[in-house]
Amino acid sequence: MDFDHRICVNEYGFYCVPAAYEKREIPKVLAAGEVYEPNTLRLMRRRLGDGDIVTGGAFIGDFFPALCSCLAPGARLISFEPNPLSFAAAEQTIALNGLTNAVLSPVAVGDAPGQLPLQLSRKGGSASAARAKIITDEEENPGDTVMVEVVTLDSLVAPGRDVSVLHLDVEGFEKQALLGATRLIRDSAPMIILEAERPWQRAMYRDFLGEHFPSVGYQLCGGLERNAIFLAQPR
Repeated sequence: MDFDHRICVNEYGFYCVPAAYEKREIPKVLAAGEVYEPNTLRLMRRRLGDGDIVTGGAFIGDFFPALCSCLAPGARLISFEPNPLSFAAAEQTIALNGLTNAVLSPVAVGDAPGQLPLQLSRKGGSASAARAKIITDEEENPGDTVMVEVVTLDSLVAPGRDVSVLHLDVEGFEKQALLGATRLIRDSAPMIILEAERPWQRAMYRDFLGEHFPSVGYQLCGGLERNAIFLAQPR
């Protein structure tokens, strides 16, 4: 895909930022040479150990350089991005930084394979960019949408891979994504990071993980930046 863009840089690496996204929050942070969610990134880097990290949606790959640089030999960053423009930008970010341990797929994730509409912008609005979301019910004015492939995280991560961190920012589709990662979660018991700014959202995910993964024993450790952090009970 050919698109207008600029290259931004911070302490971790280089980033392809489409011109259509320049007014979004993350591109503004990168354009200033700064790091988006630096505390969350530092926590993820400390928790990687020898395992893989699963993170997505990728957006433009703004987390990729920081995470790939501290993966153990043989470990992978596994990610996904269904928005075609964001996917193309993330591919360029991978190339700019020579990230040979990153695996990126042009898909959304959910609880079952299939196809669903991805809302790129609301009716009369500009491109949603980082806020593109899956539409699960009929909306009267869905705006600009594109049909995307939906897969489970269990199908993206091969059996036997040890996953240290599972990080999801999928605009309200987190529950479906977690249900599609049942094997991954039960086998690896990774630290889980979910976008959840408000206390009620954090409590909702705590109850959800407790209901669907009781044997793992996830505990809500609190909030960090815009995210809720969950750790499994020691095995």
